[in-house]
Amino acid sequence: MKRVAIVTGAAKPDSIGFAVAQGLIEEGCEVAVADLYTEGFAALPGLCVKTDVADPVSVSELIEKTIQVFGRIDILVNCVGGSWGITERDLRSPPRPTFLGLTNCELADWRTILGANLDSAFYCCRAAAPYLKKQGGAIVNLSSVAARKGIPPGALGSSGPYAVAKAGIMALTRQLALELGEFGVRVNCVAPGVIASGRLGKVLQLSGKDRGPEGPLSQIPMGRVGTVAEAAALIVALCTDDTAYMTGVTVDINGASYAA
Repeated sequence: MKRVAIVTGAAKPDSIGFAVAQGLIEEGCEVAVADLYTEGFAALPGLCVKTDVADPVSVSELIEKTIQVFGRIDILVNCVGGSWGITERDLRSPPRPTFLGLTNCELADWRTILGANLDSAFYCCRAAAPYLKKQGGAIVNLSSVAARKGIPPGALGSSGPYAVAKAGIMALTRQLALELGEFGVRVNCVAPGVIASGRLGKVLQLSGKDRGPEGPLSQIPMGRVGTVAEAAALIVALCTDDTAYMTGVTVDINGASYAA
């Protein structure tokens, strides 16, 4: 029987989520994609569900639809995130030409950014857990190097609330690993550094070629940004039996930028 995976934030062809969905399909999985970017659904085979993952009702509808179509859930990958392009209103907008700090952001910005980056993963994990517990499975959450080192003020298109939310993802992962381990459900986290996605391209148009959303690109010891394919390959591996005894872990993929 084919394993069934849900991947959130996977509809944009230049995103990590899209590459993860493709990688899981290549692994033989049935994949359900959840996103607000419906324009990307045509490029994906299988089930695509318009979902606002910051809304627990919308998440419940996603889970119900997946069960109706496939009858089970084995894998959940939470790829939705960002400081912008995370609501239906701003999904197709360029990044804001500013940095939103913790002391100067609007309360609405705080709630929106935490909703898309942290609440969303909690809602999806909570809703999928009863089905994952039936036979075991894997959850992979996406954090960020920003959770390790913060984001320097002046990093255009990014925000302090994003760094806080992504730190919360690491704690969410550890706690879920403790709660779900006895059911054979592994929960891990991947914390990418700067990745050459479509989102990065839009930020660089705003900030200049040497300043990414987490700071100057020249400070990355490996001398380059990561690729979508590199990040996706790691995430897919954490969904497979090759990592069957690995849980509660955050894996960094950032070219040593955290260590610098």
